[in-house]
Amino acid sequence: MATSIRLSPQVQQIQRSSPYTDIFTNAPVASFCSQENIQYRDLTLSHAHPDVNRWQNPGSWGARHSNDTAPFTLWDAGNRKFRTPNRKELQWIYKKFGDGNFGQSGWFMWIETSSPPRPIPLTLACMPVIFVGTGTCPTEAIPETRYPNPRIEDPCPTLAWPKMAFPTKEQNITLLTALEPFANIRAILYLPNWTIVELRYGDGRIYEPQSLPGIVAGRTTLYHHAEGPFYHKMRSQTRARFIDPAQYMNSLDSLPQDDSNYLRRVCLTPGCRVESGLSSPGSRYGSVDSATTLGVKLRNVRGEEVVTVAHHGFLLSNEVHHPRIGEDMIGTVSDTRPELDIAFVKLTPAASASFTNECNFQAEPPRSLMPGDMIEAGSWSEVDGMSSGLVSLMVYGKYFTAPVRPDGYPAIPFERWKALSVNAVFGAINSTISDGICGAPIVECESGGVTGFFHLSDGTNCLSVHLDDLIAEGWQVA
Repeated sequence: MATSIRLSPQVQQIQRSSPYTDIFTNAPVASFCSQENIQYRDLTLSHAHPDVNRWQNPGSWGARHSNDTAPFTLWDAGNRKFRTPNRKELQWIYKKFGDGNFGQSGWFMWIETSSPPRPIPLTLACMPVIFVGTGTCPTEAIPETRYPNPRIEDPCPTLAWPKMAFPTKEQNITLLTALEPFANIRAILYLPNWTIVELRYGDGRIYEPQSLPGIVAGRTTLYHHAEGPFYHKMRSQTRARFIDPAQYMNSLDSLPQDDSNYLRRVCLTPGCRVESGLSSPGSRYGSVDSATTLGVKLRNVRGEEVVTVAHHGFLLSNEVHHPRIGEDMIGTVSDTRPELDIAFVKLTPAASASFTNECNFQAEPPRSLMPGDMIEAGSWSEVDGMSSGLVSLMVYGKYFTAPVRPDGYPAIPFERWKALSVNAVFGAINSTISDGICGAPIVECESGGVTGFFHLSDGTNCLSVHLDDLIAEGWQVA
């Protein structure tokens, strides 16, 4: 596997900046050499991408992280659920990680500690795990409405899919159609053990307590009725005061970015820094708000090649510069997909010849675009942004939302609703770093499939739009 080591040691340090998210220190990984020149060929980092996989079976629930040394598993594959540890297993956990409080939800566990282990395992006995400070208890957000009533007959009792799995697009359409007589729905979120229905807000409809089905398709169903989407409430799980990298850096005003020129020194790859081409006196260009991360090279059935960037980062100019304005203009925006937050860039001949998808810094390199129905619940992915270094993500929710329509216009049919994945973020991320990661491909560890591009993140969760429309247009990883 080709590997490119970041030439910015400050960015490499970000994921080691918090002991609660450091998967690198003392982790047994192979050394890698930079591709640049003799000055960097001897450069090795303890957290470069290893020769062997960081994961065992990362394509669904029950994956084991390379730092997970538990001699047992908590994943019950036959019943498709996580079990609680027995007394002997609890003794092993406390001996390994201390005697702080320990807790489990249906899909993750947490351990309280003032001295988190190094390296941090992202799973414990194959169950996703987070380490938190003493006195902290992560909770899953729950809608506060009293609308659900489990005694109302299930409107689609014959509809079913496996436990802790996502429905297909067709199953989602069937469910929404069955719920349509009961409620005006704007979005629906499938989580591992229950479903959350977002009701349209401000439409004048009033729902009485216990007036909506509490069991739909055999699953517990809850209802969110507020102006903001439900995923905003999911921020209550945040551990920001423990994982905010600004607490561990020398400067709280500007977090580092990798502004190395890879076009001139190595090669262009996913994960490099790009910047919009508009500059004016007094502008903020050069700050993290004006720069995003380069995506992947795509080729369509006609043989046309483009590279993706974050659409919202290039609204003022079509020019794409690397790493900053004033250095190399590597291409121009030739087309856009605003609904995906993607812009297509036609590279200059020099940039096109340099670009390769074979390297993705510390993350898995992209090999294909993955259809939404192939994204499994519990699967792990990696993203490597110019402001972050490696960040691990785990898909635990599937979100369907109605496109925004002006008042008085016909509603969009369910089959045309936008589909997104809800990814739990395992890494040192704050809002500034998240802005810089935008545009980076989210690459599944097991298959190398690109499940989406990093966009909406609150530091704890990241929403990524499914790429079925791009695949239908005939685009694939070049």
